[in-house]
Amino acid sequence: MKATDVIIYTDMDGTALTDWSLGPVVPERNLARIRSFVSAGGLFSVASGRQAPGILQLFPGVAFHAPLVCGNGSVIYDPAEQQVLRKTCLPPDYKCACVSYFLTHPEVWIVAADETRIWQIVSGDPARDDQLNDWPRPRMSIEDFLSGDYVKVVYILAEGGDMEALKHEVAALPGAELVTGAQSGPRYLEMVDHTVSKGVGIRQALAAAGLEKRTLVCIGDYFNDESMLRQADIAACPSNAAQGIQEICQLITCSNNDGAVADLIEQLGLA
Repeated sequence: MKATDVIIYTDMDGTALTDWSLGPVVPERNLARIRSFVSAGGLFSVASGRQAPGILQLFPGVAFHAPLVCGNGSVIYDPAEQQVLRKTCLPPDYKCACVSYFLTHPEVWIVAADETRIWQIVSGDPARDDQLNDWPRPRMSIEDFLSGDYVKVVYILAEGGDMEALKHEVAALPGAELVTGAQSGPRYLEMVDHTVSKGVGIRQALAAAGLEKRTLVCIGDYFNDESMLRQADIAACPSNAAQGIQEICQLITCSNNDGAVADLIEQLGLA
């Protein structure tokens, strides 16, 4: 297999990035191998829950010649033209149900994203709102959330909370049939429009760029990556990936902290 025949899509958190305790940053080993792969004619891109501006700044010196898949597939972004190719927003009815759940469940917070940023939705109770300290975000009122166009909402569970109960309760909310959810970490449940996933987003991105004939290699670590891994020609995951994800991958690399994307490129002999 030659680099010129391949396109790689990587997840960010837990895959291309180190743990939060170490930055998070893209390890230099990853950056060096990605640059070599692209120089050899390979195409590299990202499929993440993150937004395009934050993704691009983490890859200095890396040329992106394929669309980014952001917001877990809800935004397709062309980095060359610096424009959104496709955006799928949350249904208004679901946003109302989400807010009602948030206000009646003090062990849960919600954050929302558009194509460029992510905000914490505030309840109006400073004592409660200040407890969410996993990382700093700008804050937004419930009213602004309900009146704006947002592509993703994330339920964040308190430490030690019951994720299975959260999933069950969220699935019973009014309008739940309008969205789809995927767990992206032990405390994070991400919701997007029901037509959206990383797998669908990658298909849309490849079609938009005329890249469907490339061999598709995907690497990710958690259940929001499952759709892209299942459609990849070669599916890979880092050694720190969830067990259910490891079971569907042909290749397992070193951990995210040790340069999982570089290890993938090396295992495939692409750079």
